[in-house]
Amino acid sequence: MGTASRILRFRWERGSAWTLARGWLSFARHRLSASYAAVEALLQRGAKEGVFSGAVLRVEGLRGTGALLELAVGRVSSLPSGPAMQPSTLFDIASLTKLFSATLSLRLVAAEVLELDVDVSHVLAPQGQQLRGVTLRNLLEHRSGLPAWRPYFESSVPVREAALLEPLEAPPGSRHCYSDVGFLVLMELLERASGRSFRELMEQEVLVPLGLVEVGYRPVNGGESAALQRIAMGRFAATEQCPYRGLLCGEVHDDNTWAMGGVAAHAGLFASAEQVAAFARAWWQAPELSFLPAELRDQAWSGSAAGGHILGWDTVSSGTSSAGQQLSRRSHGHLGFTGTSLWVDPERAIAVVLLSNRVHPERGNGAAIRRFRPQLHDAVAEFVDRMQ
Repeated sequence: MGTASRILRFRWERGSAWTLARGWLSFARHRLSASYAAVEALLQRGAKEGVFSGAVLRVEGLRGTGALLELAVGRVSSLPSGPAMQPSTLFDIASLTKLFSATLSLRLVAAEVLELDVDVSHVLAPQGQQLRGVTLRNLLEHRSGLPAWRPYFESSVPVREAALLEPLEAPPGSRHCYSDVGFLVLMELLERASGRSFRELMEQEVLVPLGLVEVGYRPVNGGESAALQRIAMGRFAATEQCPYRGLLCGEVHDDNTWAMGGVAAHAGLFASAEQVAAFARAWWQAPELSFLPAELRDQAWSGSAAGGHILGWDTVSSGTSSAGQQLSRRSHGHLGFTGTSLWVDPERAIAVVLLSNRVHPERGNGAAIRRFRPQLHDAVAEFVDRMQ
């Protein structure tokens, strides 16, 4: 029985029982206040120590309880010093975009536009014949055999064309290698199969049906003067001081996506913490919303893949995980290079959204965010458990 239930059980009684009830209430408030303070202090320390200039944390109850915790700390920019971070601040969510693209893929599977085990070389013909044997499932689960990343933005060859020419490094399905290149191929696959542009697909199949009005791609021709204006307005969190693009704010950080005009399957979306939480809530309710069939949702959230991916979703690794030690081992989520993450714990029925700009003003603090994430998730788990 939870603390609140114990309190309510005693409320109608008299004398010593009511005294005990008040004691439980005081004890529960103290424990909850202490765990809340621990989460807030951790976030404040992250901003003070330069893990990020600012961050927004939202812990969403997925059984209709809404936000259990929402905190905004720091500033949208440190160089120059910008306005205070707000819960509504928009972030470059980087590879969290992959979750939206995986969702789009499953929507097309549900509509019978594609099959999970289709050979992508058949759809991409006459291009991509070196991809023979690679399936949509392989792309979503990072088991295509394609390399992790290539600096296509440095070449005169268009990014997607270069990705379609990329040879496999391993046989399809033989290894797990987290791959941006695979999601570039995925983007081409979805466009060819549907006859629609990727941006149209994302809007029509995911963002509009879910009412995610503040999630979207951004133009890439603003320049540093536009970035400084956006910082002053405080709407967007700044990212990196790029040596050849200048300070970035409200413009995609990922260079390959930038070279593609800001729209890609592996990166490019901007969102607030509330909207990412709404996305997680939609996945939780997907069968009831007729958004995704229960079979596909359950397959993607089926449990551990020993740190691998299941239909786009990352799982808790057997060793050190960014999800920490306290979230259930059945949790699933994703990280973004800019300092973003989403983890869904089905046992607690919560989604933990952390949006930060850890690459501001530069990206050299990877070790700091790797230490920070598990500490935060452990503190959040303790806070939620105190609420039970």
